Amino acid sequence: MAQRLRKFVSRAPRYILRPEDRSQMRFSLEDSQGPGGIENTFMLNLSETGVAFLVDPSREPKLGDRIKVEVPIPLGEQIAWWATVVRIEIYEPRSWFFSKDPFMDEPKILVGLRFDELPGSYTRAIRSGIEKSFIRAMQEQRYRNWAYYKTYAIQNTIKIIGYALLAALAFGFIYWFTIPDAKYDAKRGAPWGDRFKIF
Repeated sequence: MAQRLRKFVSRAPRYILRPEDRSQMRFSLEDSQGPGGIENTFMLNLSETGVAFLVDPSREPKLGDRIKVEVPIPLGEQIAWWATVVRIEIYEPRSWFFSKDPFMDEPKILVGLRFDELPGSYTRAIRSGIEKSFIRAMQEQRYRNWAYYKTYAIQNTIKIIGYALLAALAFGFIYWFTIPDAKYDAKRGAPWGDRFKIF
């Protein structure tokens, strides 16, 4: 088992795919007897130097295997190139409060690939797609924040108005309570017992 696990080699920052991104990719294993069949799989993340995806345990490659992949670029087309297996480990599904990992009940193997001398045009295309996707994600997040606060304000209008009136009344009372009366002398102060006399 210890030989199955391996850390990623040095690489560019990973782009973790979002639900709205295209995550379907194709790959083809090669062995000494010739090319294997083309299969579809689920891509987890992408960078300028490599990609990570999931496979069934029966289709697990070996470290160092050379694989041909067709990878969709975020907000762009797709590229086909060769890559080398640099990481293999058992995939551990992750679930959050409101979302469930689609592979929670399916045993999967995580495979990490490093592109083999990827052409500059492909590298630029990946970088551009990742940058555009990050910008779009930030814009969508700002819009969601604005929509949330707008909805919150509409749903809690009465409470907001009530809090504003209460704050205004409290300020008005403090202001009225601290107004000096006619007996107040700025040089001597108020007579004893009359400083906070209300009636």
